[in-house]
Amino acid sequence: MNFTIQESTYLLLMVASVVFPVLFSFEKQIHFVSRWKFLPVAIGIPAALFIIWDVWFTRTGVWSFSDNYTLGFRLLGLPFEEWLFFIIVPFCSLFIYENVKFFLKKFNYQDRLVKTMWSVAALFFLIAILGRDLQYTFWNFIFNAVMLTFMLFNGWFRKHITHFFIAFLIGTIPMLIVNGILTSFPVVSYNSAEFSNIRLFTIPVEDFIYYFLLFIMNVFLYELQQRKPDFEN
Repeated sequence: MNFTIQESTYLLLMVASVVFPVLFSFEKQIHFVSRWKFLPVAIGIPAALFIIWDVWFTRTGVWSFSDNYTLGFRLLGLPFEEWLFFIIVPFCSLFIYENVKFFLKKFNYQDRLVKTMWSVAALFFLIAILGRDLQYTFWNFIFNAVMLTFMLFNGWFRKHITHFFIAFLIGTIPMLIVNGILTSFPVVSYNSAEFSNIRLFTIPVEDFIYYFLLFIMNVFLYELQQRKPDFEN
């Protein structure tokens, strides 16, 4: 079966995104490949939850995927490429995170960031309440508020908050490129009645919060598997 470049748009974006992280996973200093054993849990559990969310929102018309820019293989209403998204994006994000930990190991703004994150969690709750009539806005911000609160209550995770936050900021750069392409063609279209309609270029602001939630869940589960028992700390 032959596919055009246009129909391969989403797949090519995913492949282009993962090539560099995969190749440099074998680099000797960080040797990210040695930590791949933690990825099935760190990526798999959030992926399962996000796919359920994705299927729900696709079926209720919150967003939709174009047949013009996907290969046409769908499972539970989601394009094959969308399933890949929840593997490739977390993989690339954790690659960035591990590099941040290595090169910026001395950076530690834990106390300041923890206080800031509590304020962010409260703000997310407020935005969710104000946007309760908008499905993407409400569920996005309420899930983030709950997850952020849960993670801040886990004291052991706080020491990772600096590197997570820096990695998240760095991760938004490739996100602007990839998601910018996805939303400009568009490969994915959003129902204007279900989100704030505030965009950065063509990207709904909710997408950045969506990415924040996915990334922090990945990091939490990634570090949880490597956590030493309290008596060893």
